[in-house]
Amino acid sequence: MVKKFLEGIKVFKEANKENLCQVSLTGIRSLILLGLLVDKPRSLSEIREEFIKYNIMEDYHSDDILRIDLNTLRTFGCEISRADKRTNNKFVLTKHPFTCNIATEELHILKRAFNRIKQNLDLKALLQFDALFTKLADNIFDKELKEELLGISPLKHYNLDIIKELQEDCKSNKIIKFIYKSPTSDKETEKNIQGNDIIMKNDKIYIQGFDINFQKAVSLNVDRIKSIISKKDNDNNNIVEKITVKFKLKKFNVQGLDDNENIINGTPNDGYLIEGKYHNEFLAYQRILSFGSDCTVLEPENFKQEIIEKLKRMRNIYNG
Repeated sequence: MVKKFLEGIKVFKEANKENLCQVSLTGIRSLILLGLLVDKPRSLSEIREEFIKYNIMEDYHSDDILRIDLNTLRTFGCEISRADKRTNNKFVLTKHPFTCNIATEELHILKRAFNRIKQNLDLKALLQFDALFTKLADNIFDKELKEELLGISPLKHYNLDIIKELQEDCKSNKIIKFIYKSPTSDKETEKNIQGNDIIMKNDKIYIQGFDINFQKAVSLNVDRIKSIISKKDNDNNNIVEKITVKFKLKKFNVQGLDDNENIINGTPNDGYLIEGKYHNEFLAYQRILSFGSDCTVLEPENFKQEIIEKLKRMRNIYNG
């Protein structure tokens, strides 16, 4: 946002300063100075260099002009530190009256609203929301509110460049070789995955694909990818057979059903017969367990028995 503002100011390069009154020049310099300091701390010489570049100051002008402009911003309500050893001889904008004023309660309402919808958002929408929260945070000086706002996004701990890169690779089903650290192993392993999609489940980003070495569908946490070794075009596009699970559901949660789940029959009073198609067993287990006691698995039988065993293990862990 700051860069766009500064790029827009370049139009003043074409202005004839002789046609501008002193008040106009002071106003222009103040706007540019505000944009420069919002972007990052600047020394007097750096501000001077930018002013000359934007054609609003000449080489022979005194630095007193810059000090006047700094005091003009202070008059407007900006808090600007002195340029001394504490700030590496740079002026630091610590506060200005043009910030977003978001109350704590308003922030909590925003967080609750986003949590209601985030599970049904695709990656494109998640990236857009993340960019929105970042832009809003850029204009909030309260550090605690800034961090809380940035913390709303489930992408806050992820390298967005890697996510976008993997997203493009999945569109063309490229085979991606990378080093992966599984939560169930002490050692890092090398994976060869045909990328199919990037999804979010339970606030975690997964790459869905086909494991070339083990010949099976997998979902791997992107956060556990340590490094990408290579990529190549896929000559043989492996078709991933989805896991089909039929189950009875007493009631839906707030998010409702996913796109890969369909109601076969049922009523609000009697419950619903659902058929879900999942990328692999891992995601199927996650989804079924998320319904809690409202869900009864009907088939396939081996999947049903595995769910029962998982629930028994969970009960034993929690009961000590």
